[in-house]
Amino acid sequence: MTAAAQPDAGRLFTIFSDLVKISSESGYEGTVCAYIKDFCAGIGAVCHEDGAGRKTGGECGNLVVRVPAGTFSPQPPIIFNAHMDTVRPGRGIMPIDAGDRFMSGGMTVLGADDKAGIAAILAAAEWLNSTGAKNRALELVFTVQEEPGLIGAKHLDTALLDGKWGLVLDGSGPVGGVVTRAPGRDLLRFTMRGRAAHAGIEPEKGKNALYCLCEAVTACGTGRIDDSTTLNFGLIAGGVASNIVAEEATVEGEVRSLTPERLAEIRDGVVATFREKAAAGECELSEYVERSFEAFSIDEASTPVRLLTRAMKECGVEPRFEASGGGSDANILNRAGFSMLNIGIGLADAHSKQESILKKDLIDTARVISRLAVISMDEEAP
Repeated sequence: MTAAAQPDAGRLFTIFSDLVKISSESGYEGTVCAYIKDFCAGIGAVCHEDGAGRKTGGECGNLVVRVPAGTFSPQPPIIFNAHMDTVRPGRGIMPIDAGDRFMSGGMTVLGADDKAGIAAILAAAEWLNSTGAKNRALELVFTVQEEPGLIGAKHLDTALLDGKWGLVLDGSGPVGGVVTRAPGRDLLRFTMRGRAAHAGIEPEKGKNALYCLCEAVTACGTGRIDDSTTLNFGLIAGGVASNIVAEEATVEGEVRSLTPERLAEIRDGVVATFREKAAAGECELSEYVERSFEAFSIDEASTPVRLLTRAMKECGVEPRFEASGGGSDANILNRAGFSMLNIGIGLADAHSKQESILKKDLIDTARVISRLAVISMDEEAP
C-alpha cells in the first residue's frame, strides 16, 4: 500500500483528538455515541442502536454501523469492533501532542483505550468511502460498558450482524500483535460469618471471621498458577472496630485460564479450601461464583488469520500471534459464534494517568484494517 493509498494521518489524528476529548466513562457513552452517529451519517453509512442501554441503565446502547462494499461482493461483511467507554478518571481529558505520540495530561487517562480503535475504524471507513476503493462491506460494532466486564457485548443484539468474522481493536502493545487465544474467567466472592465479642475482655467467646477468611486466602495462594492459569484476590473487607472480634468478612477474586478444564479445577479447589477453613474456624460461609466470560482459541490457519497476516505484511507489519491473559469483547463475540481476533493497536500504560499511544501505531492500525477490507473481497484468494 503506497503512502497515498491509505487514510490521511492528519485526518486520523483529528478524529482521535475529537474522540478522546468527549467524556465517556462506562455507562455515560451517550455523547460519543452521538458523535459516531453524526460521523457515519456524513459518509452515508447506516447506524443501528440496540437496546443495551435500556437493559443496563446506561445512556445509550451498542452501535452497529453498515458500510457498503465499494463494488458488488457476495461475501458477508467484515466486523470491526471497538468499545466506546473509558475507565475513570476520564472526564475533561485534554490530550497532549508530544510529537511522536499522544499523551495524557496527567490528571486523567488518555482514553486511547479504546478511542484509538474507534478513530482507526472511522478513518478507514471514511477513506474507503471517499476513494471508491473496491472494498469488502464492513460492519462496525461499537460497544458500551466494556470496561466493567464486557457488559455491552453481552447485551449486543447479534441479529443485527451479517458478518461472520472480524477484528476487535483493543489490544495493548505495538501493531502486529494478534490474540488468537484468551482465557475464560470466573468471578469469586466469599463471605465468612463468625461471632462478635469484646477483643480485650472475652475474645474466647468470639469466632473471628476475618482471621478465618485470611487463612483461606493464604492457603489458596495467588498469582500465576501455571502457564495458562492465574488466581487473584483483589478486594477484602470486614469487621467494624479494632476492639471487636470480626463477625463478618468478605473477599472477592477471580480465576482465569486458557483451558476450561483447568479453570474449573482451580475454581473448585478454591471453593473447597474456603469450605475447609470455614469449618475449622466454626464460621458460616456464603459463596458466589459467576462465569464472567469464556475462553477462546482461533486456528492460526483459519481464513481470518490468513487474510489479516497478508494485510499486515503488505503494510510492512510483521504479525505476532499471542495468547493473552486479558478479556475483551472478542471473548463474548467468539462465544456468540463469530470468529474474532483481538489485535494490538499500540495502547501503552492503559488505565493509568500515564497512558499514551504512538502516532505510528495509530497510522499502522488504520492502514492494516483498510488493506484488509480491500484484499478480502475474495476470501479464497491465495
